[in-house]
Amino acid sequence: MFLPENIDLGQSEKYVLSIRIKPDGFMFSISEPESGKSYCLRETSFSITDNQLSNIQRIIFDFNFLTQEFKRTNVVIVSKDYDLVPATYFDAKEKEHLYDFTHTCKSEHIISGILENQDIITLFNLNKEIFEFLSRNLWTPHFFHHSNLLINYFETKTKLTGNASRMYLNFHDNFLDVICFAGNKLIHSLTYENEPMMNQLYFILKIWEQCRFSQTDDHLYIIGEPERQLVTLLQEYIKNIEQSNTPSEIFLWSEDARKAPLDLLTLAL
Repeated sequence: MFLPENIDLGQSEKYVLSIRIKPDGFMFSISEPESGKSYCLRETSFSITDNQLSNIQRIIFDFNFLTQEFKRTNVVIVSKDYDLVPATYFDAKEKEHLYDFTHTCKSEHIISGILENQDIITLFNLNKEIFEFLSRNLWTPHFFHHSNLLINYFETKTKLTGNASRMYLNFHDNFLDVICFAGNKLIHSLTYENEPMMNQLYFILKIWEQCRFSQTDDHLYIIGEPERQLVTLLQEYIKNIEQSNTPSEIFLWSEDARKAPLDLLTLAL
């Protein structure tokens, strides 16, 4: 797997490595914080029926430059399984019990993240062997759930657009993230995986109703590429629907950056 000529891993300590792991794939970006144009994105996929740990081990060993010392190493976990816990009710000693209370699959290794401005803790599960392997072989990795990165990013956008309530739909791979704000306050965040279009429509409109959003005054923003019919049907119920574009600064970067999923891009902005 070749890297661009402008990425010099002889000086790896000046770059940020961000790895993105989903059930059937592995992606990484290498970026230079002082120069957005130096952005490299590479991806490989594997079968969801294969052993995920074995695939990750193979990739890390095949591309052993990923184990070098970087300025920062990030690991983004993409999954539909996470919880948002008000910080007031969070006890680090009880995080496994909190997670297991709302999930049928027993937790292995629970990682917590914080949404500082929302006073909310994100809890998500990661295979214990995968966590231990990455912790041993990467340079002091920082772990994130993809939803945490998106919420923080959309929160900054909400601050710039006033107090109207808004829903963000982020379509990526086979996932749909639904994230809602009332003014600057996060009120909903859910992720769906491999759902047919009509199910997506039902979930979106049901959440819109539960949030008591106005069909005429509040806003729906779409990121990614949903099925055209889904947008057409949503337009029958919601007046203000907009396609949210890639952050404008990305167009000054490399072509690789324009292909990166939004959650991964937030780590380079």
